[in-house]
Formats: sequence, C-alpha cells, structure tokens
Amino acid sequence: MQIQTPSFIFCKLRQLFSDNVFTFSFLLITTLYLSADWFMDRYFMPKNISFVVGIILWGGICIGNWKRKIRLSVDFLFLSFTVFMGYVFVCSLFTSQYIHSVYIVSGWILFVLMRNGKNPTETFNSILAVVGVLSALYGLLQYVGCIETQSYFSVTGSFDNPAGFAASIVLCYPFLLCQTSNGKRKTLKFMACLLLFIVVILSGSRTGILTLCVVTLLFYALRYRKLIHRRRIFFISGGTLLLIGLFIGLIYLKPASASGRVLIWKVSAGLCKENMIRGNGLGSFKADYMPEQAKYLSSFHAAESERMLAGNTNHSFNEYLLLLIEQGLIGIALFLLLLVAVFRSNVSFDTPALLAIVSIAIFSCFSYPFKYAFVWFMTIYCLASLNQREVALRTICFNKPFLLIILFILCFFSIKNILFERTWKRISLVAEKNNGLLDNELSVFTKLYDEWNGNPYFLYNYASELKNVELYKQSVNIFLHCESYINTYDLQMQLADNYYQMECWEEAERRYKLAQYMCPSRFLPLQGLLRIYVKSDNCILAARVALEIINKRIKIPSYTVAIIQEEARNYLRKKNI
Repeated sequence: MQIQTPSFIFCKLRQLFSDNVFTFSFLLITTLYLSADWFMDRYFMPKNISFVVGIILWGGICIGNWKRKIRLSVDFLFLSFTVFMGYVFVCSLFTSQYIHSVYIVSGWILFVLMRNGKNPTETFNSILAVVGVLSALYGLLQYVGCIETQSYFSVTGSFDNPAGFAASIVLCYPFLLCQTSNGKRKTLKFMACLLLFIVVILSGSRTGILTLCVVTLLFYALRYRKLIHRRRIFFISGGTLLLIGLFIGLIYLKPASASGRVLIWKVSAGLCKENMIRGNGLGSFKADYMPEQAKYLSSFHAAESERMLAGNTNHSFNEYLLLLIEQGLIGIALFLLLLVAVFRSNVSFDTPALLAIVSIAIFSCFSYPFKYAFVWFMTIYCLASLNQREVALRTICFNKPFLLIILFILCFFSIKNILFERTWKRISLVAEKNNGLLDNELSVFTKLYDEWNGNPYFLYNYASELKNVELYKQSVNIFLHCESYINTYDLQMQLADNYYQMECWEEAERRYKLAQYMCPSRFLPLQGLLRIYVKSDNCILAARVALEIINKRIKIPSYTVAIIQEEARNYLRKKNI
C-alpha cells in the first residue's frame, strides 16, 4: 500500500483547483443546497450570494493560473450571449435595485471563464448526475417524513417550494440519462433515472413531470432515430398522442391551478401592450401585474369564475412572457438570436448540455425557474459547453487588472449585501421578540433604509413595523415607496389600514376597493369598507356592503370570514334592516 505524502495530496488539491473542479462543485452545491437562517429569506438569498461568491473565487483562481494576457475567442454564441446580457444589464441600470446588475455581470463573467478555460466536461457531467441523485434522495426523505420542510408542501428539497426543486431535478436529469447508454452499471443508472422521475411525481410538479417525459422521449428518439425512421409515422403519431394525453391529464389533475395560470397569462397580455418595443423595465412585473389584474377583474370582460379564482401573485408562470413584458420586442429579438446560436452549435442534439437547455426551455413555459441561482448557473454552464461550427470571428486580449477590477466590484457589493441582510435579520428578530420596534431598533431600520440594497421586501417589512408602533404617516411613505417595486393585495390592505387609522376616509376607501378588485374573493377589504361607512355615517353604503358580505360566496371557509359576516349581521340588526 502506497503512502500518500503531503506533497502528493498538495498536488492533487492543486489539480482540483487548476481544473476548476473545486469551484464548479462549490457553485453547484451551494446554489442547490445552501440555506442560512441569518438571512431573511433562508432559501433564496444565500443561494444567490453564493452564486456571486463562487464566480469571484473561480475568477481569482483563473487569474492565478493564466499568463499576463487573457485571450478571449469571440464567436457567434459568445457575441449573441454578450449582446443579450448587455441589454439586460443596461435595463437594470434604470432601477435602484443594484443587486440585479451584480447578478448579470456575474453571469457574464462565469460564461467567459467557462468558455476560455480547459474544463473537464466529463467530470463535470458525472458530478451533475451524482448531485441529481442526491437531490432526489433529499426529496424522498422529506416525503417519508425523515426531513422536515419549512412550508406546507411535502417535498421541496432545499428550496422554498416544489418549483425550484423540480427545476433542479429536471436540469440534472439529462446528465444522468445520457450515462444510461454508456459505460458500466447501466441498470443502476436506469434505476437512478427512475428515482428522479418518482420524486418529481411526489413533489406534485406537473411541469416537472411533463418536462421529464418530453426529454426522455426526445433522447430515445434521437438515440434510435435510424430504427424510428423506418416506421416514423407510427412513432411520431404515437409520441404526439402520448404527450397530448399526458398534458391534458396533468391539467385535469389540478384544474383550478391550470385555470389560474391561464388567467395570469390573459392579464399579463395586457401589460405587453404598454411598452411593446423596449418593455416596462427589469423587475416591473411585480409592480404592474396586480393593478392590471384589478383593472381586468373590475371590467365586464371578466367571468365570475375568474373573480373567484384570482389570487395574489408575483410570477408570470412563463419566462418568455415575462421577457416580453419587461424587455419588450428588443429583448425577445436578442433572445431569439441567442437561440439561433445555440442550435448552430457543433453538438449532437442528444448530448446532456443541449438536452438540459431543452429541459429548461420547456420548464420555462409554465413556471419561473430563473428565479433560482442554480438554474442560472446550469444554463450558463450548458451554453458554455457548446462548440461553434464556424471559426471564431476574432480573438481579443485584455489584461488581468481589468478582470480584477470587476471581481473587486462584485466582491464589494456582495459583502455589502451580506451585511445588510444580516443586520436586517437581527433587528427583525429583536422587533419580533419585543412585539414592536423600540427607539434603538427604529434607528437601525432607518439606517438600513438609507443603505437600501434594492430588496422591496425590506421596504414592506420596515413599513409594517412602523405601522405596528402606530407611526402611520411614516409607514405610508415607506409603503408608497415599496409600491413602485412590488404592488400586491397585502400592500394595498396595509396602506388602507394606515389611512383608516389616520382618518383619511377617501384614500382608505380607494385602497380597500383596489384590494377588493385585485382579489374579489377576499372578505377583509369589504370589512374595511363597512367600517369606513359606519365611521362616516354613510348608512346606505354601509348597508349595501353589509348585505354583500352576508351574501358573498365563500371560497375557503375560515374563522375570519365567520367573524366578518357576524359583524355585518350585527350592523344590519342594529339598523333594523
């Protein structure tokens, strides 16, 4: 038995760093599994921060390994990706949410590093296959109760909901599937693929199930295309009928959810008309969607079933529609240019990288996968793995200091964001413990507001805390600031309650009505309107609202609804109505 000396171990570690295996694994594992309780959002923000930190680490290692000059090969794929990311970056500069710019620049740097380094692709693909199996086992343990979830979903993996978990499985699946036809232990690999299928089914993600089925059929159709070509009519018609039947079955599995997404797409179509060419701006969907939904549901075009179905939403459930809304036709055109570059790549269609791109393309039709850093990382990795048919248009060189400056800027904003999130979490826990803000905590919140990192949920939290300590005017000002970034039913209710306490009856009435239009099935806005009309001695409107509360169809019975209806009955009894 050969003894491994420290020098041998050092050489192996150096090789791991030089081959980018360590940095690849770091980015993969942290964006997939990392969670931290000292962030306000323990699932979302830690993964995003690790995405930036991992790229800084990768860039630092590459700078140490490269010579004085960095050679950059510019081909059609690189050019199209750079133009697309550059346009999104320019759009991000017109918002105060600087964190968007940090993510965009980080993604472009990662693409450059991956494209111009000698990466062990086969090793990376094997790591992805193993990680996919580990994620599936994680979800399975959640389903059987060995690991608790932080939400009401039974299977979420290391994410906050099944959407992120299913997206991670879907992206890892092609790398495992392609290995079933290569090498040894094919049966074991096939069983691993089956495990991923089962876990996605257990998660309840219909989009994930559909995507896995399409990718599997596509893989075997391409792998056995010569055999299929002889009976292509039979196989094509059979496969098409199978997918159509599966799609219809998944719709009827959760018909309310499917109808809800159709409603979201219908309302979102109205947002596309406002600025068709350049879009409404990066991150504008969260601010514009709910008012647009209120406008639609208050019109005669909306059906009663849609009014009962409508809820509070921040996602379009279609990444292409979101791109059109926020980036306009220019963004769509640049995306199509990138898509052309992908399909012009000198890569077989049944390779795992291209199948993974197809997977996320299908998943993006019905969900919001690009909310998660893991999806960004995997998409960039898959794009960087593609080779172009044509020779590079040109080769450019730039010095190391250029990359060092960019990495330093990313590092600065990452540290700033980490410190902001840490302080926000700490002060929120103190406020929760004390049942409200004290003078010291209020001053810390004010300081954080001056150093705001662009997260609209901080504004919402700050305004809510001000409302809890009865600083209604200050709370209104912060809520109005938050309204330009995220405008929801909950925010309108908070504003209405503030105006009610300030006895600004007209503005309170307007906000309660807007909240009611956003989610017509809710009872709380009607309760607010009833109390306003009672306070202002408007007996006619008060009686009208009270009758509406009593006769209103109940979507989900609850104790709160029963209390509101009893309040309405008591008012009518008092007025002998």
